[in-house]
Amino acid sequence: LSNTNPPDISFPEYNNKDISENPSTKDSQAETAGNTDNTDESNNLDKNDSEPAENDGSQASEETGQDEPKKLEAFDFTVYDKEGQQVQLSEFFGKPIIVNFWATWCPYCIDEMPLFEENFNKYKDDIHFLMVDSVDGQRETKEKGEKFIKDKGYTFPVYFDLDLDATYTYQAYSLPTTLFIDKDGYLIAYHPGMLNEDLLKKGIELILE
Repeated sequence: LSNTNPPDISFPEYNNKDISENPSTKDSQAETAGNTDNTDESNNLDKNDSEPAENDGSQASEETGQDEPKKLEAFDFTVYDKEGQQVQLSEFFGKPIIVNFWATWCPYCIDEMPLFEENFNKYKDDIHFLMVDSVDGQRETKEKGEKFIKDKGYTFPVYFDLDLDATYTYQAYSLPTTLFIDKDGYLIAYHPGMLNEDLLKKGIELILE
């Protein structure tokens, strides 16, 4: 999340492409469902251990002499609220958004949740928080997620990725993964792995600018 450092990871295959060209398909779900292993040390994409990646829509335009590329629009997805109603990411555009992918079996997800609860209570009037439970139907179920949230007494909004639409759209194969989206619906930064207080604060500052 630094304006001076290059991104740790990015979604280069998404640039200037339609969401329908997302390489993740329903055919691949059988291979990956239930195998979203949590690790801060490895991912299918290269990353830095300490800094989340940022997509600020800028390149070395001075070297190329070309105009800066357009910012990356956040790809829409559909998840479900606790009543089972479909909810789309785009419904929240107009206010900055933080999307956190998690599951009850993921220890790093559990460890960072108090930090999200604290910041939700601090910024809930300024930022939409979408805590997306990545439900694979095997290790993670809606019932497990609901019980966990109730037992812990968390008050942030929780949504359930029952079709793994959000998980596959953003290739959130390693949990936790967090997205930072500005009020206009552009993906500003994202981080695969557990966030600490400083990184979450920096991501919040970027989308509130």
